Amino acid sequence: MIGGEVIQAVTFANSVLSKVADVITRDKSMKSAVKRGLNDIKLDMKMVISEIKFNEENNQGATHESKVVILKELANDIEDFIDLTWVPGASGLLLSAFGLDHRPQIVQTIDHFKDSIQKVRTWQPDAGSSQGKDSAATWSCPSATPLNPYSRDLDHEATFRSICKHRCELQGLLSASEGQELKVISIVGCRGVGKTSLATAVYDDCRAEYDCVAWVVASECRDLEDLLTKLLKEAQRTAKPTSTAAQGSISDTEQTSLRNFLSDKSRYFVVIDDVDRLEVWQAIKREFPKEGHGSRIIVTTSMHSVAAECSWGSHVYTMQCLDKDESEKVFWESVGKENQTPALERASEGIITKCGGLPLALISVANYLRRRGRTESQVAGGLTTEHCKSAACTLGDKILKGQDSEFLKINRALLQCYNNLPDYAHQSCLLYASVFPRGRPINSKVLLRRWMSEEFAAHGTVSDEEGVRSCLQAFIERCIVEPVEIKNARVARCRVHSIMLEFIIHKAVSKKFVALVDKDELLSNNGTITNVRVRRLSVQDSTKEGVDDAVCTARGIDLSVIRSLTIFGSPLLDLRACELLRVLDLEGCKGVNNDTVLEDICKQRLLKYLSLRGTDVDHLHQKIKHLVHLETLDIRETSVEVVAIEVIRLPLLAHLFGRFELPHGITEEISKQSKLQTLAGVVVTEADKSFENIILHARKLRKVKIYQATSYSSNSCNRQMNPGSISPLPLNERFTGSTALQILSIDSSDLSQELISFLKAPCAITSIKLRGQLDILPATPTLTELSDLNRLLLISTGLSIEDLSALQNLPCLEYLKLAEEDGDGFRGSSFVLKSGGFPSLRRLCFEAPRLPQVQIEQGSMKSLTILDLLCPDPVIREPRLGRHFCSFIQLETRLGVEGVSYLENLKEVILHHSMSESKVQAWKEEAIGHNNKPSVKRQPQPTIHAARHEMQARIDKRKNPDGGKGEKDDKLKKKK
Repeated sequence: MIGGEVIQAVTFANSVLSKVADVITRDKSMKSAVKRGLNDIKLDMKMVISEIKFNEENNQGATHESKVVILKELANDIEDFIDLTWVPGASGLLLSAFGLDHRPQIVQTIDHFKDSIQKVRTWQPDAGSSQGKDSAATWSCPSATPLNPYSRDLDHEATFRSICKHRCELQGLLSASEGQELKVISIVGCRGVGKTSLATAVYDDCRAEYDCVAWVVASECRDLEDLLTKLLKEAQRTAKPTSTAAQGSISDTEQTSLRNFLSDKSRYFVVIDDVDRLEVWQAIKREFPKEGHGSRIIVTTSMHSVAAECSWGSHVYTMQCLDKDESEKVFWESVGKENQTPALERASEGIITKCGGLPLALISVANYLRRRGRTESQVAGGLTTEHCKSAACTLGDKILKGQDSEFLKINRALLQCYNNLPDYAHQSCLLYASVFPRGRPINSKVLLRRWMSEEFAAHGTVSDEEGVRSCLQAFIERCIVEPVEIKNARVARCRVHSIMLEFIIHKAVSKKFVALVDKDELLSNNGTITNVRVRRLSVQDSTKEGVDDAVCTARGIDLSVIRSLTIFGSPLLDLRACELLRVLDLEGCKGVNNDTVLEDICKQRLLKYLSLRGTDVDHLHQKIKHLVHLETLDIRETSVEVVAIEVIRLPLLAHLFGRFELPHGITEEISKQSKLQTLAGVVVTEADKSFENIILHARKLRKVKIYQATSYSSNSCNRQMNPGSISPLPLNERFTGSTALQILSIDSSDLSQELISFLKAPCAITSIKLRGQLDILPATPTLTELSDLNRLLLISTGLSIEDLSALQNLPCLEYLKLAEEDGDGFRGSSFVLKSGGFPSLRRLCFEAPRLPQVQIEQGSMKSLTILDLLCPDPVIREPRLGRHFCSFIQLETRLGVEGVSYLENLKEVILHHSMSESKVQAWKEEAIGHNNKPSVKRQPQPTIHAARHEMQARIDKRKNPDGGKGEKDDKLKKKK
């Protein structure tokens, strides 16, 4: 049994025991029989936990997976029993159903649990059963034998095609003349993308040009000494006879080191394949002399940190998956051109989509279909549409099991990726991605909050945001999760690679981690785990009839024990059947704006996370006060204009999202009792006493997003006001001290200008985002004193580019975004960065219809690593050879930026997503001239879902009927 899962099971069981102990202590009216029974449960469970821990810690044999699963299931049942019988937070015995005294039934249930605990203690696996550990299939078949790492999956034309473009680019990097120093090129990408195949092709093409060559697979070496020994032996074996160092025998390995041997060579070429740990390269890099006479090393890895440690800038070669056209060519070349009929092309569309451009997946399923076509040629006449459709439906399951020889290699690759995650918590977080629909990017912040609500974080607390954020970063680092939208230097949306998603969906279902209904079909569970009830349900793109059939009737999912329910693009389930929901996500659902439905939601007393985002709801029921455990409420993109005061009074509410006015009556006392940490989307009205009280007295509040009210619909409870008439904000009283605000966002010209007017040190705010017209920035002395400000975003301020250049006096700013959304972009001529300017800045972003002229003087922005130039078509200027002549001048003029060569730590230049491939490629070639070899690439294509865009447009139109014209007119008058 994997140790991490044992630890997680034991930790969870202990948390349940703590809940049992809390009930015993809290309920003073508990009868002796009930108390004795609960104490027995507590003691018996402790014994089971102790036995399992003892076995694991003292190597007394691994714990069988089924035993751990049974323990977790029993702990879940005990926790459900506690939660349903004793209302959390109350004192005394309260029966959730009727409020009656049913102690005989309680005692009977307790006795049942005691018997179940004894069964867990005495449980033994059936004869011949396996430990259930995740592993690749190992039965005898030709492809199960480990292959020579660089000979030869390349005999197939499809593999050649899949790496053709990369092959030319990598050869260009190898052959580029950059002096005589050693050059290390890292190939990074997800498993199965073809890194080893690419390295093999280039290795074979170029090896004759070097005096000696060597190839080693790092992941197959026992230790560092074994790796270095293999490299040395291979280098000695391949050394050319003309070299004096080659005159010794292979037995000389014991008398020399790799470094000494390579020092005698004129040029060497080494490939280190599959480096999955940072310390491997850190330990061996000193063995390669830097004065390498043009020597080359290629490192392949699926870890971005390893690639960055080995190489820099454009020497980090990121392999992307194939596009749709390339995928189809590779697929049909493997299946066989004779099978490429219109019917089969149509039937194989699902396969192409699920493979997501991953060459190994495409070739695996293509080889499988080719064999099926040959096997059944006498019956069906060859490959049929049914074969293709069946393969598309079962692709994830076939990869997960690896029972067909064609899928064995990708099975091993994905299992290695999953098993090598740091711990069981990371595996659970990855499996959780299966609840989100295929083909749609995942909102990263939503994913993090869902993880916290599910208590996947190390400490299982709502405040453990750093824990889950590091978990997401670990997936990105390992090329498991891909950022698809980076916004304000953070991953806004991401996705799990298509084939990895298929793998984890089937793994999650087989482990009964989740039940999935997709397009009216319940994904079947063919796993070996029995007598375990699924506790998470995701319904995606299904009809009412399909859901009823899959969930409520024939398939027998027990809604009464479901703890997490996610519904996307499907009708609502009968929430009255749910009793134990902790997470409820109804994003985009219709039919929610119904008092009966809202009342059913308010009966979910254990709910911790509730998302009504994008639903048709226009009010919140007053019975929401019963959700005493609610921590996160999301009502963005809804028609809710005013939140009920019952929402603010919820005792554990920490995060509130939407665009709403606060109700009247929020007093100082209510504010002091509030646990709010995030208040994102509050519309501030004239003389808003409720907002003032929240800001001044909600001491846990750290993140605030503010809009200014400009007009109201007839049913608004607040009277209309004119822009500029708002009373002074009390924000400055939360600038300092242990309870200071950390993140502040303002979407209003008047409020932004007001903030600027009293922004001064000391100020503990670390991040400020302002959208709206500004007259002036704080004076330079004030800017130099704002030492806690790390992030600043200024959008549509109307300030000239010269005015904005004063921001370089901010001493500790690490991220700056300057954006203009209207007109031709920034006013003024040049953004001049002087020596000493922006001493801490790591990332600078310009976003506008046109790029301003940027002049960088030597000594400015010494820490800058990323430069974002997100302008559709920057003007190409003529070179200024007299002022900034250097090898990088062509890149500077193409980017509209002068002095880029002075940015000593620059690693990336990111261009607008609409940039043509020819321009991006030209900039990549020019970047070689920079001392730091920065990579040049386009930003990810922004993703906007049509349904969400429609919903938001409708809400904006209703809340602002004149389309913002009134505010714009006021701004114009003000400027005049």
